[in-house]
Amino acid sequence: MKCYLKIITLLLIMTTNPCQSQTTSNDNLIPEEITQLGFYIKGEKSYTSFTLINNSNFPEFKHLETVNSLNRTNNLLELIVYTEASLGEQLTLISRKLSLVIKTEEIIFKVTPLNKKKKYKLSTTTKIEDGSFLYLASGGWNQIYTVFLGDKEKEAVKFFSDTTMRPAYAALHNLKQTIKSFPENKKLSQLLPVWEKIKKTEQEDKDFNYISKTWKKYKETEKVAQKVSYLNQMQRELTNFLKRYPENEKAALVKQYQDEINKELPKLKKMI
Repeated sequence: MKCYLKIITLLLIMTTNPCQSQTTSNDNLIPEEITQLGFYIKGEKSYTSFTLINNSNFPEFKHLETVNSLNRTNNLLELIVYTEASLGEQLTLISRKLSLVIKTEEIIFKVTPLNKKKKYKLSTTTKIEDGSFLYLASGGWNQIYTVFLGDKEKEAVKFFSDTTMRPAYAALHNLKQTIKSFPENKKLSQLLPVWEKIKKTEQEDKDFNYISKTWKKYKETEKVAQKVSYLNQMQRELTNFLKRYPENEKAALVKQYQDEINKELPKLKKMI
């Protein structure tokens, strides 16, 4: 908790300072060139500034377009913080890999004061692979500072190329958000119809699973009124299924269900 309070205090000072930039102008710097308050992360040859994002509690796929990114020589993390605040011995930041669900990891950084006043080096033994956001909450309302580790487009293509991810509707939604950020990326665009097909199949399986469960309940119950209720449900679901998915491989089985319902339902209604 102390670490988070220090971060909030630190960022309140940064965001209220009139010299603090919210643009991406502080890219590719060396420590001596850092003149604006903020967080900076070490890349292959220089430091890149964190990007301020508004109206968000954590970075999402839709932020890939605007968030700064960097390439590193290894998976180590090293930061420089330029702040008016006095830092303690450690600070905690958060990492989030590209994923369909929110999976985060807290990373504790050791704080080392630099020779120049107001500048600190942050280092950690924790290694984070490319394809992750590194971020921390700002002092403002739904504001975070974040940076993306690795090549944004390459990591996005790598992520969405895994067609085993589920649920497919979440993957498709996030892919569409990512394509808005990189409309010229052909590989991402080619993955769109692939995920649309997977989503359609996933929905078909979900709808048929509901039918199968209802059919099982109909077969297992001994109560006539309950059987009638189940068959009435089935009539609607089977009709809708065939309208939505006329080419589905289970269409023949669905029609068999319909035939049995047409035969049995009138008999059962007379028994009530």
